[in-house]
Amino acid sequence: MINATLMKTVALAALLSMASACQAADLTVGKHLSTQELAQYASAPTVQIESQSFKVLSSGTRTKAAGATGSAVTQVVNERGVVGESRNEVVVSQVSVDSVRQAVSSLPATPVSAEYYGHLNISTLRFASFQEAVNARAQLRKALPQARVDVPIQYAKPVAR
Repeated sequence: MINATLMKTVALAALLSMASACQAADLTVGKHLSTQELAQYASAPTVQIESQSFKVLSSGTRTKAAGATGSAVTQVVNERGVVGESRNEVVVSQVSVDSVRQAVSSLPATPVSAEYYGHLNISTLRFASFQEAVNARAQLRKALPQARVDVPIQYAKPVAR
């Protein structure tokens, strides 16, 4: 009896997971969601960046090319209903990379990867999740008030001209 119930629960969870993955697959960067489409994501987690709020629609890994490792990507929708994509990055500029390294060492969440461009005073930190990136942004803004600290969200795909 318990095994049958457990199997039904596992099967239901798998179906729900596949359904949400299919639903998320219909979302493209830059798509403007209707009120009805937005209502489907009413229970999605909300992340606040200053005065803006974003609903997290899906998280996953995007492969770069055949055989290349992928990077974490999170699809979000802004308050206007436009779908965007974050690579869970925090970009810090206008401050030395040594200052950023020191501030990063005190963060509760360790970046998955970090790239430092000393000659430009730009640092790019990648985190495991969008929420971790947003939390790190808030902490880095406090630790480095003179720096510009952003979590880039892309709302359009680049097009070659």
